Amino acid sequence: MDKWLNHPTASKIIALALGIILWAVVHFDDYQSTTTAVPSNYEYKTFNSLKIQATGLNSQNYVLQSMDTDTVKLVVRGSKSDLIRANPDDYTVRVDLSTVTEGQHTLRLQYELPRGVEFVSMTPQTVTVGVEELQTKEFEVEVATKGTPAKGYKAGIPVLSPTNRVHVTLPSSSLAKVERVGGTVSVEGESKTIKNKSVKLAAYDGSGNVIAGAVLDPAVLEVEVPITNPYKSVPLQFKLLGQLPSGLSIASFKPETEQVTIYGPQDVLDTIEFVEADVNLSELTQSGKFTIPVKGAASITEFSPSEVNVNVEIVLSQIRSLQGLPVTIEGLGAGLKAKIVEPATEVVDITVKGAPAILDKLQPGDVEVVADLSGRGLGSYTVPLTVNSPRFVDQAGGNITITVEITQDGTTETNPPDTAATTDGTAGGGTGGSGGTGTSGAGGSAGSSGSGSAGSEASPSPNAGAGAGTDQAAANEESQAPASG
Repeated sequence: MDKWLNHPTASKIIALALGIILWAVVHFDDYQSTTTAVPSNYEYKTFNSLKIQATGLNSQNYVLQSMDTDTVKLVVRGSKSDLIRANPDDYTVRVDLSTVTEGQHTLRLQYELPRGVEFVSMTPQTVTVGVEELQTKEFEVEVATKGTPAKGYKAGIPVLSPTNRVHVTLPSSSLAKVERVGGTVSVEGESKTIKNKSVKLAAYDGSGNVIAGAVLDPAVLEVEVPITNPYKSVPLQFKLLGQLPSGLSIASFKPETEQVTIYGPQDVLDTIEFVEADVNLSELTQSGKFTIPVKGAASITEFSPSEVNVNVEIVLSQIRSLQGLPVTIEGLGAGLKAKIVEPATEVVDITVKGAPAILDKLQPGDVEVVADLSGRGLGSYTVPLTVNSPRFVDQAGGNITITVEITQDGTTETNPPDTAATTDGTAGGGTGGSGGTGTSGAGGSAGSSGSGSAGSEASPSPNAGAGAGTDQAAANEESQAPASG
């Protein structure tokens, strides 16, 4: 052993081994000194609820419907100065959705840290997202009004521009819930039409709740809301005034409209059954189209239309005689009876004039001859006759009278009074000309227009002062000529 240790080679090997051991001990102490110095220069920072940012999703075709968590716990470390210098917005955690399609996906989270700050840990490191495809559907817009217009006014149906349809884009599951698309416009206290009002639109479900996230195109529309008085449509009737020039008759009278819309307070509208237009017959000298204004009425604020065109055909008059027309007795008092003593046949002959086409169609039953005995007691009377004929057919040839004897009903005929037969003292007191219900008759030997109803075109005759004949059917009265004539 001593011999081996004294050998030069052995001494060299031992010396080398000791040198290596010494070198290792020295360098291990240096490493320990270096690693134990790190904690003294770094600090840790923890974010317990750092928001996850979803990026890269194709928003034209997809929408992020769910994410199992929207925050993470992030732990970082760095020097105190670096941690203080860093802005909170510099710490970001995101999930990249650029490659996802419809469905559920579990994706790894990515982070970005400020310069000089090191990542330590993040919980969780993945997130599960639900992505749904977007769909688009067209809907008709419904705009509702809210509030009450000014007293006596009504709100009409809103009119939209430039269109009344919009496109709604939503996830397919939400799009199926859309019941309507619309908006509201206030009419509170309004008395004039609302124009160019911008209305923001929304999509609503069946319960009337707004569906969040709906994309509408367009999202805003212009609306006009008519604000009007109450209104209703009524027939138009023509009041014929005056007389046609001599020798002329109306062959046809055709208005271009038979209805008029009137506007006004509701209580007034409820009382109006028709409106009138006055026609001055004296101005109708030839065939043609005439514009006639609609006659105003109290509290009616507007007429639509306010004037009416009427096509009138004027022709030369012709004469026709109607033989043996019965006389209708009216106005006889209770307990009395009347007998026509003159003419003995108890029928009369009537001459009428009018347009040839109208006279050709005239039947005896179309003409009614009436004797009005209102207010008369027992005795004999000369009574003027009223001839009621179709419109535009007039009595010609002067006035006609009959003699009537009034007796007690159910008894033998009584002797007439000692005086001569009483002649009706109301000359010209006929109750109306043909074709109407006016109250003015012919007055004097040559009849003239009465107030509101023209008198007859009477010829001088023994009975001229008592007649009620007519020249124009509508000229003898304030007749209500129906618009459909």
